[in-house]
Amino acid sequence: MPYKLPIPDFLQENEEAIHRRMLEKAPPGISTREGDFFWDATRPTATEVSEVRRVLLVETLRLALPQYSYGAWLRLLGALRGVWEREALKAKVTITIEAAPGTVIPAGAVAVAPAEADRPAIEFIILEKGNVTEAEAVDIEAEAIEPGVKGNVAAGTIIALKESIDGVFSITNLEAATGGTDIEDDDSFRERMLYSYQDPPLSGAKSDYERWALEVSGVGGVFVEPLWDGPGTVKVMILDASGTPGGQALVDRVQQYIAPDGRNGGGVAPIGALVTVTPPDIKEINISYTPIMEEEFAIDSINDKFKKALQQYYTDIGAGGVIRFNKVSAILTGIDGIKDHSGLLVNDVAENIQLSSTEVAVSGVVEANE
Repeated sequence: MPYKLPIPDFLQENEEAIHRRMLEKAPPGISTREGDFFWDATRPTATEVSEVRRVLLVETLRLALPQYSYGAWLRLLGALRGVWEREALKAKVTITIEAAPGTVIPAGAVAVAPAEADRPAIEFIILEKGNVTEAEAVDIEAEAIEPGVKGNVAAGTIIALKESIDGVFSITNLEAATGGTDIEDDDSFRERMLYSYQDPPLSGAKSDYERWALEVSGVGGVFVEPLWDGPGTVKVMILDASGTPGGQALVDRVQQYIAPDGRNGGGVAPIGALVTVTPPDIKEINISYTPIMEEEFAIDSINDKFKKALQQYYTDIGAGGVIRFNKVSAILTGIDGIKDHSGLLVNDVAENIQLSSTEVAVSGVVEANE
């Protein structure tokens, strides 16, 4: 927190001070020595009063302030501002099934990505019936049974059916599952709620569109371009929770929430605004360099860490930003296992990369030269 919650002195009074005042109020002629009846009878009360003041009342004060509140109490404070928790979403994926012609894949069948070292098995329910024709393969949409980012499994990991189907030869997902998000955590919810206090609604300002988009589950970032196609037009460009351009399902959810009916004001956008929700354009950033490494580190592990750190940097830059060559160099230098490097190139040049107002960067190939 940027500041410390001040606690009044009377709430910090310990049990010794409280008990001393209680003993001072003893009736005339009553012994207040430790171990005597009056001392023993009042000491537990002093202990409890101190606990209530120093712990319970302070905690109650904290729960009433969004900067310090948490859990269900924080959500109740958000409800007073019209800010609601973003729900968890299930990942979706296209599964390719090869089977003998005439094989029927029933809706409701369950496909499985077997457990790996870093995650349990993930099950996906097939959403529609598939009929295998003479092509001997069919693409079928499926959805993770449980919501959460754990369902965003990599390509090629869904390789089995929970219950076998006669005629099926193989099953796989040629592309990664996407769209799975966890329920919004306290820090993210608190940030949006405080934003509602610090930047209140302005009937269609740029900040309103940013806030509205972020209220939709699955949105991890948003960039707004006002007047992009003339008066009254607004382009809302969204990223998903992983910081990459949102897919069509997420785009549709945001469009439905903000402006489903053109200029008619059917969503949260004001009447007269023509809102277009879209993913931003993608600019892939490829990196090459020559490393000087610590002996105990593997280059594949280094490149994986470097690529993740770069993606976080690109997400922080957002649309229309500048990818600074020196910053990329600094990120590489900070990766464990790298003592030094040379020959660094960003998209084949050793200079800054300017993104257009509709572009976001995504991490492409990261190549270490020998």
